[in-house]
Amino acid sequence: MNIKHVLQIALVLAGSITLPAWAVMINDGGAYDGVDVGSIDTFIQEGDKTGNPQSEEDWVNSILGTGSVTYTVKSEPVSYYSTDSNGVFAFALVSSPEYFLIKNSTRIALFQNLADLDWGVFDSGLLSSTMNIPGDNYTISHVTEFNGDSTKVPEPGVLGLLGIGLIGIVLGRRRMATA
Repeated sequence: MNIKHVLQIALVLAGSITLPAWAVMINDGGAYDGVDVGSIDTFIQEGDKTGNPQSEEDWVNSILGTGSVTYTVKSEPVSYYSTDSNGVFAFALVSSPEYFLIKNSTRIALFQNLADLDWGVFDSGLLSSTMNIPGDNYTISHVTEFNGDSTKVPEPGVLGLLGIGLIGIVLGRRRMATA
């Protein structure tokens, strides 16, 4: 196998792990219409409303199995926006948190914040009917934001580029050694 074939294989592999992240756009005809809010955040768990920020922090840490998530800020009322994806809603975040809770009068739902840390984006189809979603009576009464102490994982595209660079270095050294 020659260098040209190895590089072609490396490019194909790098391309296969660097698939594009699809953006979610606000689509409500208002001031934020057309704003890219990143991708849908990861739903972790739903539970009964706990009451205060400390009990919410304790609940989040029990779900995540860590003691490192800390309360940042509570926002109310919350302005949320329809997006171009059916049943997906977005709202602005205050502290660019790693995790957030959305709450109504009886339930809370925990999400891990992903692509755009300035926006919370959630798929209402993942939540129970007790969150009143989807429906005309849909409300988010509060959002609580939490920061964690986790290590950030590089995106697949970065790993693909790193892999191509390492392959290039190895092949370059081999070529110099045989010359």
